[in-house]
Amino acid sequence: MKAALLFSVLLFLNGSILIATEKEISKPLLRVWPAFRPEECEDWAILPFLCKRCLAQGKQYAQKIFFYEDGPYRLHGCYLEPEGFMLEEEGWEKK
Repeated sequence: MKAALLFSVLLFLNGSILIATEKEISKPLLRVWPAFRPEECEDWAILPFLCKRCLAQGKQYAQKIFFYEDGPYRLHGCYLEPEGFMLEEEGWEKK
């Protein structure tokens, strides 16, 4: 009885792990834009105010894109070579 219960629990957990991994259909893509002036942010950035903030900090505007069956999900942030991608969560409202 204990073996059957343990087997059913392991089978359930293994199935739920497989379902969780099937949601993301590929590895995330890191997209870094080479902007050097604030005017360039206005031309192409999805979030120009965040691009300008990254430039002011000496960083580059970047997106981390996750691909799911429902479509892509983007995280916006800054990128700096030694540290990598940094998510910018605070201060999203324009001031």
